[in-house]
Amino acid sequence: MAGIGFNLQKILEQESFGSTLKAHFYSTLIVAGPWLMSILTIVCLGYFITYRIDVFDLIFFRTVIIYIFAFSLIVVGFFHFPLTRYLSDKLYTKEYESLIPTFITACGGLLSVQALMGIIFYVIIPGKPFLKVLTVFIYMTISLIWILMVFLTALRDYRAIVVSYGIGTLIAIVTAWYFGQNLGLEGYFLGYLLGHLTIVILWSARIFIEFNSTRGFDADFFPFMLQNKTLVFIGLFYNLAIWIDKIVLWLSPQATKITAILRNHPIYDSAVFFAFLTIIPALSLFLIQIETEFYRNYRRFYLGIINKATYSQIEILKKELLENIRASVMILLRYQGLISLAAIVFAPQLAELLKFSAVQIPVFRIATLGAFLHSLLLMTIIIILYFDLQKEALMVTGLFVATNALLTFVTTRLDISFLGYGYLTSTLISLAAAFYLLDNRLRSLEYLTFARQPIGVHREEGIGEIILY
Repeated sequence: MAGIGFNLQKILEQESFGSTLKAHFYSTLIVAGPWLMSILTIVCLGYFITYRIDVFDLIFFRTVIIYIFAFSLIVVGFFHFPLTRYLSDKLYTKEYESLIPTFITACGGLLSVQALMGIIFYVIIPGKPFLKVLTVFIYMTISLIWILMVFLTALRDYRAIVVSYGIGTLIAIVTAWYFGQNLGLEGYFLGYLLGHLTIVILWSARIFIEFNSTRGFDADFFPFMLQNKTLVFIGLFYNLAIWIDKIVLWLSPQATKITAILRNHPIYDSAVFFAFLTIIPALSLFLIQIETEFYRNYRRFYLGIINKATYSQIEILKKELLENIRASVMILLRYQGLISLAAIVFAPQLAELLKFSAVQIPVFRIATLGAFLHSLLLMTIIIILYFDLQKEALMVTGLFVATNALLTFVTTRLDISFLGYGYLTSTLISLAAAFYLLDNRLRSLEYLTFARQPIGVHREEGIGEIILY
């Protein structure tokens, strides 16, 4: 996402209050567009509820959308990091003609896998066949949006992205309300589908307009995934870790049964959901400033090595890189820390605005603190992957999903006052492990850079020759 970050920084160069707001508005929609779009749609549909929709229908609609987001993200986790790495390699080597085949191949592979999950959704969702089909189509459409977001790096056209979000959200709200008056619950699902399908069509069209290719399929992508299984599991573990605490609570005795299979945990779900919204400023800051500044120092360090800089020069470049990482952490601690602290202090006032119950206030506070640590964890994982420390990233994400599942399960056996402490403790443990591994590897960055270069044996006319690539 650093490519878009550099474009957004050009807005900041205007050095005015309006340009700052504009840049952060764009970055917020880029990093959290699908979430904000769904929140706005659901809130508006709840406020302008039609006479054919009752309270149970609205709860059912929200629960199904949450399940769609959860399981679509988990499955997309298999593709996310391998696709990001593969696309990055193609962009680095300027093989722009490979982007369309990669896009078609990734979408085709994802939809093939998600079709199996779609069958499960069709079976477990109660209601008429039309409602079941709409649910499956929404599931597939949201899955495509997650994949399309990876290609935002290639587009770098933040205006097209934001405009697409605006058009899609407006269509989702208006059509869902209109069809809801005539079709009831099915109308809500139909409108929601049309809004998100609009985004998929607009983004896909933008990709095909931006890049040309005579090929329709990339035969190298799936072999690349098999050769980079570590990246596959990093994506799976991280996305699963985000949702595993909710899934554990959905399966707990304290959960509320919506249908025979669909369950939710109203006290925890909504509190954590809004707690996640408090870290959107951190994600925006990371996109528009932290990652771009880090990338500049990161690139200078490796260009110094490629251009055969002296060891003393490489040490200076490394020192600048490490100082940039420390400064980035401090910026995030101050900037996001104040926002999270304000959300915790003013939780009662926010609870009144968001219509929380009294029991949800402490859960929101704990979840907000956990989300703050989560934002630091995400930044650390991204930096770890910049240095291609895949084993370390796998250990951190594996630890995250395991501790989040286990500790959340423990809290289900305790008093309700412990709700949220499983997620908080898990993020703290995972963040500590991530910081330790990153710091340990950065101390020996020069050694790792040279020692990890692959050595192969080239044989020509019977003579073995050692070649350092």
